[in-house]
Amino acid sequence: VAADAGADACKFQWCSSPLRLAERRHAQDYQAAYTRLAFPPAWLDELAEECTQAGLEFMCTVYLPEDIATVAPLVKRFKVASFESQDGEFLDAHAPYHKPVIASCSGSDPAWNRFVATPSGGVTVYSLHCVAAYPTPVDEMNLLAIRRDAWDGLSDHSGFWLTGALAVAAGAQIVEVHFRLDSTPPDDPDYLHSLSPWDLDRYIATLRCAERMLGDGRKRMMPSEQRWVRYKVRP
Repeated sequence: VAADAGADACKFQWCSSPLRLAERRHAQDYQAAYTRLAFPPAWLDELAEECTQAGLEFMCTVYLPEDIATVAPLVKRFKVASFESQDGEFLDAHAPYHKPVIASCSGSDPAWNRFVATPSGGVTVYSLHCVAAYPTPVDEMNLLAIRRDAWDGLSDHSGFWLTGALAVAAGAQIVEVHFRLDSTPPDDPDYLHSLSPWDLDRYIATLRCAERMLGDGRKRMMPSEQRWVRYKVRP
């Protein structure tokens, strides 16, 4: 589905211990949901191979420091969720692998969040504007923050097919969005903020269109204008 829609990468989520994750996040009420992420680690290799065969970059978010080593050999870059992006020790644990880190950052104080840009080990961190609400109300997306605070991109939980294009117009270079299959049950915890396959197609198509329409920002005569020049009224 991701490949057919024209995505560059497909990112999964994995944890080795739902109990440990629930304790770490003080989220005992989500422990049952976290069990959905605790599939056998051998599946990660299979998923990575499937992504390669489909022409996609394989990515995987983990939430426990001890899980970083499991996904590190399989990914070109790491993705850190917003609930872990303020944990300096967790972020620094990625540094020994010398791979870029993409970190979602939620909350009200960009200066507080942006300390993720300087982890130890000289690792490059790309910061995504994120509103950690699932789904995020459209009038709380605050996409202009991408331009105002120079975020590298957006982690989108709006569930709205037009958001990616608007994020690109606001300056996003990276866009992450959740999608689901037609067979995904409605009680899945990510269902409401995940795009259907059809909406994912629209999402990426309009995002790509926005990339083309923005151009390079230099005002000049365009090829399509040349035939109309003779009609210009000159003094």
